[in-house]
Amino acid sequence: MKKIIVLLFVLMLPVAALADKPKFLEHRYEYKLEDVLKADKYEKKDRYWEAYTAGKLVGYVLLSKDWTKQHVGYAGKHMETLIGFDTKGQITGVKVVFHAEPIVLIGLKEENYDNFMKQYKGMAITQGMSVGNEIKMDAITGATVTAVVQNAIIAESARKVASMSGIIQHAHQKSHKLSKKFEALSWKDLMDSGAVKNIVVTQEEIGQGGKEPYIDLFFGLVAPPSIGKNVLGERAYADAMDTLKEGESAVFIFSNGPGSFKGSGFARGGVFERFNLEQDDKSYVFTDKDYKILTDIAAKGSPALREGGIFIIRAKDFDQSKPFKLKLVIGYRAGNEKKFKPAVSDYKLPDKFMEQ
Repeated sequence: MKKIIVLLFVLMLPVAALADKPKFLEHRYEYKLEDVLKADKYEKKDRYWEAYTAGKLVGYVLLSKDWTKQHVGYAGKHMETLIGFDTKGQITGVKVVFHAEPIVLIGLKEENYDNFMKQYKGMAITQGMSVGNEIKMDAITGATVTAVVQNAIIAESARKVASMSGIIQHAHQKSHKLSKKFEALSWKDLMDSGAVKNIVVTQEEIGQGGKEPYIDLFFGLVAPPSIGKNVLGERAYADAMDTLKEGESAVFIFSNGPGSFKGSGFARGGVFERFNLEQDDKSYVFTDKDYKILTDIAAKGSPALREGGIFIIRAKDFDQSKPFKLKLVIGYRAGNEKKFKPAVSDYKLPDKFMEQ
């Protein structure tokens, strides 16, 4: 009985308390570079190692804390991960070297975490690595926040080093300034222009039957006045822009239908585990500190809003004039089995909302 009370107490602790108090949740492991990539020699570079066999470059090894320390899990701490990949961009191994995730409190073992991590070996970092799609949740079901953040850590860290080494080459699109002009636009105008994008997940797709939307989601950039001011209304737009610090950006996301795009992870652990943004080699995961509730859509002819928010992108490397993706993953029950439905939408700010 005492054990049950202790577990319930820890599960009810806020993230800050988890980060400061329960050191018994922390796990640190010894590691060697060859744990994730076998080689004869490792040559230290700027925040990563080059691996050589018989004098030939065979791949790269890195520690995630040098690349994605901003991504923290349920416990408010970074899951330090050793990552190796070969010269073709294929992952040769990953190993968690430190974490404080309370997975044991929901009945999972370290073995479950290890099994989740094993599926990354052999994956190409140039391809998709979405939780619920390429990355399965079977081994770590119930720890969605941990899985989503861990995935962002691995994918972004590896892609950043791959970009530095030339394995991944991004089109060098010149950054454009956003137009400061305002034009009154209806909801249809915004949708037709591509300023607002839509993702629909039907009830049938999550095993509930019926073709009605389970989630009918809309999103777009806040900053361009002809988008943000039309969608949010003049006052809410001004308030949103006033909260942004230099270099920060924001997106609005709202939906209708019985499903939730927010999930419940942010209420327990501070992380919105059901969606994230991706741009080039970077992932953007949101916490409750990046969120402001959205309760009304001002544009004429807009759909109903069941839940919504304005989400701040703190990273200064996000370029609003370049394409990005919104990735959504919805967990659902199919009998006694937990399954996940992924969905994704590309977003490119239309030229009319940029300075010409």
